Amino acid sequence: MDYNQQAGKNFIWLTVAQAAVRVLGLVFYLFLAYKLREQGIGEYNFIGSFVPFWFIVIDFGAGEYLYREWTKRQLPKEEIEKDFNILFTTRFFITVAVFIPFVVINYFINRQIVLPLALFYVSMFVAMFLHLYDLYLQSKNLFRYTAIRQVIEKSVMVLVGAALLYFNVSLTMVFIAMLVSQFASALYYYLRVVSFRIRFVWDWQRCRILFSRGLPFMFIAIFASIYSRIDMVMLRYMNGFDSVGWYGAAYKFLDISSLFSVLFISSIFPLLSELYNSGEAKEKFWQFYYQALRIIFSFGVIVSLSFIAFAPLLVNWFFPASFSPSILALRILMIAQVLMFMSLFFNNLLVIQNKEHKSLLIIIFSAVINIGLNFILIPKFSLYGAAWATVVAEVCNLCILQYFVSWRKNTSILFKMALVICGNALALSLLKAYGLTNNYFADALILLANMLTLFRIGLITREDIKLFINPIHSKFRSMFVSAGDQTIN
Repeated sequence: MDYNQQAGKNFIWLTVAQAAVRVLGLVFYLFLAYKLREQGIGEYNFIGSFVPFWFIVIDFGAGEYLYREWTKRQLPKEEIEKDFNILFTTRFFITVAVFIPFVVINYFINRQIVLPLALFYVSMFVAMFLHLYDLYLQSKNLFRYTAIRQVIEKSVMVLVGAALLYFNVSLTMVFIAMLVSQFASALYYYLRVVSFRIRFVWDWQRCRILFSRGLPFMFIAIFASIYSRIDMVMLRYMNGFDSVGWYGAAYKFLDISSLFSVLFISSIFPLLSELYNSGEAKEKFWQFYYQALRIIFSFGVIVSLSFIAFAPLLVNWFFPASFSPSILALRILMIAQVLMFMSLFFNNLLVIQNKEHKSLLIIIFSAVINIGLNFILIPKFSLYGAAWATVVAEVCNLCILQYFVSWRKNTSILFKMALVICGNALALSLLKAYGLTNNYFADALILLANMLTLFRIGLITREDIKLFINPIHSKFRSMFVSAGDQTIN
């Protein structure tokens, strides 16, 4: 297999899908911001952060464990099909069992939004099923199917949601539209993709094996959710829905800015896993690994600096004037963005190396730091305190991750990365000291200088760019369909 070529194909499909999904999602989010205002958009952000906590133990981490095993390409289809249906059965019955206590508890603590909460709970189950099939397809490098499904889902949600909100401006309508879009996704998979029969399967012995091996992944998911979502939940109870709305607007841009790196890491994970577990390809693995690390860092720097520079324009263009507090929160969060990209990359390597137990301890430590800082900083600085808590926690997370990962340290590349980070920290400090924070000409010069520097010192090369360009040069069919993609086995 040409790993660079396959990585390029995977990335292109993910990018095409996510570009459409993120653009449609942003347009719909902005539409909601104007329709629902701070209070409504704050409730929307809170629901999106609160409900996933109820699904953390949905299959005791077995899904993520199986994804890693599937990427090794060593399991027969019959075993994969059985495990898939065991997880589907487990997720279904746990979801049904938890639904009544979920509604009862939220009737007392979140009565004003209990119906949207219930609707999103149901949609989360459907999303979990779709995600399970996504993992299976991605483990086989069949990213085109998941890409098409995601575009279908988001398109249906935007169209149905806009139509429903036209007749009734209500948060409930948004989550009804979400459910409709997910059923449309499930229908696409059923008609076009499903290669084995979905059915209820119960095998207690196999469940015990899957659950025991999945437990570290479950706890990683628990503390990763706490780490990434707790700030909005704490803001809701410590500062109200308005602060959640402003912070959510800043986080929306953070989500958009992560598009490249998240998609790139997702597209190469099956390839890295296969290379690492191939006894004869370790040297090729490390070459590919460092190429990916350079790409993630370089693009992360450019993207983060771009959003820091143009934060006022982005917030003022896309949101009502009342969302101006989001500008500073966005700039603070973007400081952590490059670190987040690197952390995600190192964490994936830990999983590939079967060190998920260490990954668990690291995310627990980082989550505790984040929560502690939120308790201290949110009462004093509101959403800005939550943003700074994220930055500090992410610094700790990355430092600990790189220490526990078994990797061949390339001191030359690491020195160059440190040099770029220090140079940008100095440049941004000078802009602030001289009152040029909102001077777009100065910001543009810093961006240009970074691009030239990254190429000059070799952190990004023409060969790296070709990894994404070469598949585009191929014919349409060969770009998206490799010989092994013709059928789903």
